[in-house]
Amino acid sequence: MSIAVSALVRPSRTQRLVWGGCGLAQCASALAVGLLAPDRFLLAPQLALALAGAGACVLGAAARRPKTHRIDISGTGDLRVTVQQDVDGRDRAAREGGTPQGGVAALRPDSVIWPMLMLVRYAAPGARPRVLAVWRDSVEPAAWRALAVALAVAGRLPHAGEGCEDTTNSLQRTNS
Repeated sequence: MSIAVSALVRPSRTQRLVWGGCGLAQCASALAVGLLAPDRFLLAPQLALALAGAGACVLGAAARRPKTHRIDISGTGDLRVTVQQDVDGRDRAAREGGTPQGGVAALRPDSVIWPMLMLVRYAAPGARPRVLAVWRDSVEPAAWRALAVALAVAGRLPHAGEGCEDTTNSLQRTNS
């Protein structure tokens, strides 16, 4: 069965809201530890500073200008992910985690499809695996269904993940 899909993955409002909520929760916990209950915690000022710094980083990530990705899956299961923020050539796509123009990545078998979220793990040959979060509100409904089917089919192909280095699996194999 050959499935060919091309989907434009826009920035997700859900993901930005989740990040913003987590950042606000960390800032609120920093306030609670630092001002409201400093006598209950060991090293309360340092803990409050660490929580505030983490909250600020998460809020900064939520406020950044989001990127648009394009996922292309060929009929043979080859995967291509490109970043479409600025059009200035191959180097920008490679720096931002996409595959260079003309480069093909392999879908990793540990990609996950949930009802509201797909975590697509992919890697170019000789590169470390990358993850792209695809939320339901970031693609069209028809594209969501086609992408879910294509990822399920491409993940089962015998060459999925072939030629890509994954240090976590090799470490687990050497430790056991």
